[in-house]
Amino acid sequence: MKAAVLTEFGVPRYADHAEPAPAEGMEVIDVAAATLNAVDVVIASGTHYLSPKSLPTVSGIEGAGTTSDGRRVYFSPPVSPYGSMAQQALVPTTSLIELPEGLDFSTAATLGNAGLAALMPLTHGGRMKPGENVVILGGTGVVGRLAVQTARLLGAGSITVVGRDEAALESTRDLGATATVAIGDQNVDELSSAIRTASSGADVVVDYVWGAVALAALRAGNRLVRLVQIGDRAGAEITVPAQLMRSLGASVHGFMPMHYGPEATSQSYRTLTDWAAAGKITVEYENVPLAEVASAWERAPRTRHKLVLVP
Repeated sequence: MKAAVLTEFGVPRYADHAEPAPAEGMEVIDVAAATLNAVDVVIASGTHYLSPKSLPTVSGIEGAGTTSDGRRVYFSPPVSPYGSMAQQALVPTTSLIELPEGLDFSTAATLGNAGLAALMPLTHGGRMKPGENVVILGGTGVVGRLAVQTARLLGAGSITVVGRDEAALESTRDLGATATVAIGDQNVDELSSAIRTASSGADVVVDYVWGAVALAALRAGNRLVRLVQIGDRAGAEITVPAQLMRSLGASVHGFMPMHYGPEATSQSYRTLTDWAAAGKITVEYENVPLAEVASAWERAPRTRHKLVLVP
């Protein structure tokens, strides 16, 4: 079969790879769509804890396709060395989630890793209640824009998006954002004041950036503010004053879907796909032929939409 084959750490190449064979407790999936995620790039670099111990292997942690009996499913993760970026993948039956009618495979694949990182920080990490004020840090990318939409559907009182690209920030208003804050040359106090004014005080902070921006958002928090930490592209370390944490009763939650177990993850994914099938949320993606995986790998860090590899 054709696949995105990693023969050395770096960029996978379009090449032949052995087909997976059926096994007990496993399904061979005919892959229709495989999302290219940032974590796929890091895994392929050899520096991630999920990086393969031996090569060659096929890249890709998630995808969508059909089972041998015709069921339409989302799957993650496949069994190594059979990644999702191939014509076929081998997947544990416990890692399959059936798709609702009317949902295309590319949307289904994109709503996995990205969708869960948008919804579950609100429902599980931040325990958001209807009417609470949500602040989304770094909310102009695919995941952040999904977080805006999910916060709206969950009944947030206000949704404030914080980011650097003013045009991208403004476009989030069409998705449900009630206010935006542009990051410029402000110091932490100035940025905190802007966030507090825009949001009327944060109850839940969905943080895709960390760094000084996260500290500013915490300072803009209401009593018992909850910050859910997901990414750190604005800095890996910050110093948070103990007095700030105590005075607000603030909490910081590190987020990964696996912390909440497969049942919660599956239910959250079904919520997302039901919303998408009903037209309540949208996700931006571009289908790319699997044969162009090498160029897609190079493009991915510069795109604001998801690249979906199609065998």
